[in-house]
Amino acid sequence: MWTPAPCYGHQSTTVPMAADAHPVEDLICLTVDVEWAHPEVLADLTRAFDERGLRATLFCTHPNIPAGNHERALHPNFLKHGDTMRLLSRQHTDSEAWSESHVYDFVVRHTKTFCPEAIGVRSHSLFYDNHLAPTYRSHDLRYDSSVFFPFMPNIAPVRTRCGMLELPIFYMDHIDIVDRMTDFRLASLRLGQPGLKIFDFHPNIVFINAQSNDDYLASKPYYHDVERLTEMRRPGRGVRTVFLELLDYVAGRQRQALPLREVCEMIA
Repeated sequence: MWTPAPCYGHQSTTVPMAADAHPVEDLICLTVDVEWAHPEVLADLTRAFDERGLRATLFCTHPNIPAGNHERALHPNFLKHGDTMRLLSRQHTDSEAWSESHVYDFVVRHTKTFCPEAIGVRSHSLFYDNHLAPTYRSHDLRYDSSVFFPFMPNIAPVRTRCGMLELPIFYMDHIDIVDRMTDFRLASLRLGQPGLKIFDFHPNIVFINAQSNDDYLASKPYYHDVERLTEMRRPGRGVRTVFLELLDYVAGRQRQALPLREVCEMIA
């Protein structure tokens, strides 16, 4: 059984219950970090939701992402060499002298042009800084989902700074292929555990049925080459097989999965 590796001296396997936490008995949420995926690759994933009548949250990295019945939220890229920071450097030659809060405001404001209706955010690479909460609230964002508690029981939404609601992630496919958290079987997802279970998937990782990080890295030079990505799809068990089994499981439950917007509204 996989157990979390200690990070920065923290080895707890339970989530501390804050006074402003909102316990959830059993709720599954399906989310996608769009990650600049080719439209056909993203459509392959959303089609799997639609065929089962499931709704998900799409964290958007670029414009013109069709939502259908799904929620669109923000996936801002604060990384130094990322697309938005390069745009900042081109548009504002004095930006190196800007404060962190000023830079964050630019990134969030730019990303929100992709989906102005968004009330939620998950930063690329789960980036976080204490100055982000007021920036998020200034752009009418109400929840964040950038904290990762892998397979921890009793995860609950928690109020953080500026009234932001934190909705922690329970499972992430990229970390699975890096740390080998599961054997890509439904039973290894610990679905019987109580609490909020937010699943985070990435279109290209699902599309190629990645079984290891090496599979994913090998596919990156062909990130938008759908034909080549299809050829690179791995046989046997991988992220795609466990993704589809999870969707079948959720579709068969009496209690459906909720987009994160509805979780936020339910608590508010």
